[in-house]
Amino acid sequence: MTKRTTDDGSGLLCAVAIVLAAMVLATSVRVARAGETPVYGPDGKYQGSVHDYGRTQTYTDRSGHFTGSAINNGNGTTSFFNRNGNFTGSAGSSIDRAFNFGRVR
Repeated sequence: MTKRTTDDGSGLLCAVAIVLAAMVLATSVRVARAGETPVYGPDGKYQGSVHDYGRTQTYTDRSGHFTGSAINNGNGTTSFFNRNGNFTGSAGSSIDRAFNFGRVR
């Protein structure tokens, strides 16, 4: 006698579920993209844009040319760079930490 097996389709159902889960995962993963914010002058005219990448922001003029960037260093300071990539300055509280201002004695 030969053994007869019945295929209830559970293997195919499992494969379809895995493929569907992979497709949902692939479409739900967000790609990091720049948030572009337009900048307008006091006269209401477009001056350029700020492109926000999280810890880094870049600036473009009204024709779309790169004009500079700012980087949040994560330690309370921000560094600024010009269109050539040269360091132009910083802002923040690094001097406060260097001299331990506000420390408890």
